[in-house]
Amino acid sequence: MKPLSIAHVASEMAPLAKVGGLGDVVSALASEQAARGHRVLVVMPRYRDLQIPKGWKVHDWGATRVPWGMGQEPARFHIAEEEHGHLRALLVEHAGERRFFDRPGFYDDPNTGEGWPDNAERFLFFARAAVEALKGFGETFDIIHAHDQQAAWVPCFVRTHEADEPAFADLATIYTIHNLGYQGIVDPWVLSVAGFSREFFFPQSPFEYWGRVNFMKVGIVFADLVSTVSPTYAREIQSSGEYGCGLEGVLRRRTGDVRGILNGIDDRVWDPATDTHLDAHYDREHLDGKQANRRRLAMACGFPLEPDWPIVGIVSRLVEQKGFDLIEQAERELCDLHARFVVLGVGQPRYQELFRRLAFERPWQWHFATAHDEALAHRIEAGSDLFLMPSRYEPCGLNQLYSLRYGTVPVVRSTGGLADTVREFDPITREGNGFVFAPFEAEDMIMALRRALAVHAEPQLWEALQRNGMSQDFSWRASTDGYDRLYEEALERIAHGRVPTLETVRDSF
Repeated sequence: MKPLSIAHVASEMAPLAKVGGLGDVVSALASEQAARGHRVLVVMPRYRDLQIPKGWKVHDWGATRVPWGMGQEPARFHIAEEEHGHLRALLVEHAGERRFFDRPGFYDDPNTGEGWPDNAERFLFFARAAVEALKGFGETFDIIHAHDQQAAWVPCFVRTHEADEPAFADLATIYTIHNLGYQGIVDPWVLSVAGFSREFFFPQSPFEYWGRVNFMKVGIVFADLVSTVSPTYAREIQSSGEYGCGLEGVLRRRTGDVRGILNGIDDRVWDPATDTHLDAHYDREHLDGKQANRRRLAMACGFPLEPDWPIVGIVSRLVEQKGFDLIEQAERELCDLHARFVVLGVGQPRYQELFRRLAFERPWQWHFATAHDEALAHRIEAGSDLFLMPSRYEPCGLNQLYSLRYGTVPVVRSTGGLADTVREFDPITREGNGFVFAPFEAEDMIMALRRALAVHAEPQLWEALQRNGMSQDFSWRASTDGYDRLYEEALERIAHGRVPTLETVRDSF
C-alpha cells in the first residue's frame, strides 16, 4: 500500500491525555502507521491537564475563527512532537471567553465526578475547529479518521459545510466506535450551533434520535466507512438493543459499511522482558521473574506470607459496564475462594465503597487502590496469577491482552473483544489461553474462577496455559494491517464517486 496522509481526530492520545483505552489505542495506532511510512497527525484538545513528556517539543501554529451558530469563536493551535519519535499532535485550544478546555479534568468535573454540563458544546467546537485546522494545514490528507462521540461531527462537517472544499476533494472519512455506551445525546438546540436549520430535524433524520440529537449517530451516518474495535462487537451492536444501545437499527442500515478490527497493544510499552515498572523481568521461556513480581505485589498489598493463595488482579474503570454488579452479588462466594484480590480503579461511588469495605474488613484477602496509577497497573499485570474481567459488554478490552502477554491468565465473560481473544483452556489437549463464562450471572463467574483455581493447583498445566497466552501476537502490527485495508476500501469508494452527501444521507435514514 502506498504511504498515506492520515489525520486522526480524537479526544485522547497517550501520553498527552489518557482517561481509558481510547488514549492508548490512538497513540499506538498512530505510531505504528507512522513507522510504516504514513504521514500521521493526531488532532486533540489542548486540555489544561495535558501532560507534555520529556523529549516532546511544543510550538505555536497560529489561530483562526471557527463557525459557531450565527457567529464565530476563536481557536488557537499548537503542534506537539516527539523529538525522536513518530507521534505528532495538533492541539486545539478554545480562545473564547468560556475557554472550553482550560479547566481541570478532561470530560468530568473532578469536584463532582460528573461530566461537564457543556460537554456537547466543548466537543462540537473541537470537531469544528479540527476541520478548520485540517483545511488550512498545508498538507493534503487522504484519510480523516474520527474516534468516538467527541469527534463524531467531523465526517458530517466534511461532507456538508465543507463539501466543496478543495483540500477535502479526494479524501475518505472513517468513523470508529470505541464504546457505543457513550453516545453524546443532547437537545436539538445543538443543531443551530452546528450550523444546520431545524428543517433537518425530523423523525428518523440523520440528526434526530427520539426527539434529541445523538452525536454518535451523526458520525455513523456521514462517514464513508464505520469501524469498531473487535469483530464480535461489530456483530453484537447490530443484533439487539442490549448491545446497540438504541443505535442497532442505524447500524443495521449500514451493515455493509461496518467493519470490526481488533485493537492491538503497544508491545514496546507492555513487554515483561523490558517493562521499566517491574522489579524483575521475564519472558515466556524464563518465568522466574514473574514469581519475583508476584512476591513484591503481595508485599506491597500487605498480604501475609501464608496462605500463599493465587492473586486475582482487576484494573478497570469502576462502572456497571465492567460487570462489577456480579462481584457485588457474589461477594460471599468470592471471599470463600482460596484467592486474593488486588483492585485498581476509579469510578462509581457504589463500587468504590464495595472494594474499600472489603479491603478494610478482609485485608489479608483484598487490596484496593483508587487512582489512575500506570506503574501500579503494570505491576498488577505482572504480579497477578489471574485477571478478572466479568464485563456486561466489552467492545475490545485491552487488559486481557496485557494479561496474556504477561503470563497472567484471564477469566472473562464471552462478549465483544473478550470473546475474540480468550479461549477456554482444555486440560486434556492443553489448548486455550484462559477461562470463559457466557451468561451474565454471578454463579457462572464463580464457576469460571473455580476452574481457573483448579488448573492453577497443577503447576505443569498452569505453565502450559501461561505460555499459550504469551505466545500470541496481539501487537498493533496485525491490527494496522486491518486499518490499511479499511482505508484502501474507503479510498476506492471515493474514486468511484460513492461519497455521502446531505441529500443522499437524508434519503437513507
